[in-house]
Amino acid sequence: VVVVSLIQRLHVSPVIGYLAAGLLIGPSGLGAVSDPDGVGELAEFGVVFLLFTVGLELSLQRLWVMRRFVFGFGSAQVIVCGAAIGAVAWWCGMPVPAAIVIGGGLALSSTAVTLQLLVERGETASRFGRVTIAVLLLQDLAVVPLLVLVPLLGGDGASLATALGFAALKAVAALAVIVGLGRLVLRPLLRAAAAGRDTDLFAAVTLLIALGTAMVGLSLPLGAFLAGLLIAETEFRHQVEADIRSFKGLLLGLFFMTVGMSLDLQLLAAEWQTIGAMFVALLLGKTLLVALLGRLFGLNWSTALRSGLVLAEGGEFAFVLFSAALVAGVLTGFQSQLLLAVVVLTLATTPLLAAIGGRLGAHLGRIP
Repeated sequence: VVVVSLIQRLHVSPVIGYLAAGLLIGPSGLGAVSDPDGVGELAEFGVVFLLFTVGLELSLQRLWVMRRFVFGFGSAQVIVCGAAIGAVAWWCGMPVPAAIVIGGGLALSSTAVTLQLLVERGETASRFGRVTIAVLLLQDLAVVPLLVLVPLLGGDGASLATALGFAALKAVAALAVIVGLGRLVLRPLLRAAAAGRDTDLFAAVTLLIALGTAMVGLSLPLGAFLAGLLIAETEFRHQVEADIRSFKGLLLGLFFMTVGMSLDLQLLAAEWQTIGAMFVALLLGKTLLVALLGRLFGLNWSTALRSGLVLAEGGEFAFVLFSAALVAGVLTGFQSQLLLAVVVLTLATTPLLAAIGGRLGAHLGRIP
């Protein structure tokens, strides 16, 4: 509470506050929590509710209105940045599965931090803001297949294609069941809960929907995401979002704290040169790639460069992917530590990058 309050007074993202609080009370700090894994299972529900909220925000109408930049620019950003980062990781000696996870994880940006900056600067309705939000929406969508892919990459290479095929069939079948039952049951169920005017009952039904889709054979995060997509098409979307907000906020904060607890300060201090090189390479590489892609999609240099700067950081979903990769054996503990440190550093510098982008944008605004 104290650390996060101080961070917020400094107008820094709460994500940084949770990470700092976890680092402070973890084994590398005061040692108040000696076993971060003990709270890991509860903290994972933060990821579940985060993906549920992402599904709520991704209504089909919203995606259609912004389709050119969501599916065009956004897809190109994830694919090009992911491929470039993965290729560099492979060139540096990483195995192919690890390179895929690293490329996918570092290609994503922080939705929470970037949206907060856009709101604070009053730029959500500007062309720069709308383009940036479109890319973030596609990145949120890209998390789902990446989370499905990570456990499969932990198996042997010979069975990867077969495993991907079975996973795809399973996902399609589960999606058909969820959509079919959802359209028949979901809206009447929510209407019945709302008719009783019992807020506790409505919240309970919301939790049942968010967590119950895993019963058809999907993982909890993927099931929650699909449940959010279904509810987004109903008239109860905003009420559900309000009811779930406190659960998501508390449990997601706990997840970020467990990430902070897991950081090894001694290892990071010993590897500061490697971390620094990765930090600089990630920011420069993503900024350049996103800016060039923006130009290809018709943006002027001002908007393209500003989008590149605010999307250059790593994101909260990188923590999720790298934690899953560590469990699956795709990444080692040492590799995970280095990657988490790089993401934390880039998150901390995002406000500075946004300020630099604003000044550069003003100078470049007259260039077509």
